[in-house]
Amino acid sequence: MARSRMSLLWPVLCLLLLTLSAPCTRCAATTNDSDDGNGSSGTGTDDASRRARAAATVAEILSVHNAARLAVGVPPLVWSPQIAAFAKDFAHSRRGDCAPRRSPLFYFGENIFVGKGRHWNATALAAPWVAEGRWYDYESNSCAAPPGDGGCLRYTQVVWRNTTQVGCARIVCDSGDTLLVCDYFPPGNYGTGRPY
Repeated sequence: MARSRMSLLWPVLCLLLLTLSAPCTRCAATTNDSDDGNGSSGTGTDDASRRARAAATVAEILSVHNAARLAVGVPPLVWSPQIAAFAKDFAHSRRGDCAPRRSPLFYFGENIFVGKGRHWNATALAAPWVAEGRWYDYESNSCAAPPGDGGCLRYTQVVWRNTTQVGCARIVCDSGDTLLVCDYFPPGNYGTGRPY
């Protein structure tokens, strides 16, 4: 029994160690919106431009999330380069089919959105998650989303009171569509309590 508990705790302990370690410079720009799959790499001005676009994407993602959190009175999220690295690895694994499937990382909450075409900014990609809030009723802790619309779980993850960190990755898939993956820690949408 003790051994099985330890095997379940091992991934969580590894994540905590990653979270507490200093951010690495390789992970800092994991929202590489210039990642179009053409394999091009630049130097000098190209690198500075890529870093500036990545920083703008991070700011957009945090702005969308934190505006929704402010509206319900929960503290803002902070960006985690380590979590963004996990999101980037998973996003790249979906490049071939651009399918909005859940990653196997159970210790993160996760939101995924696929936008048709390559010209999506981070605000437009994350906005549908926040828009689900129109169907969420706090008093009854229920969701009145139309059938087939996906419910309110992406919204409740965005505003989950205990979630403190987010990391995301945006890529252009082989199909030319844009995929955004955001992972959250600690994860939300557990238990029967209200998100905030």
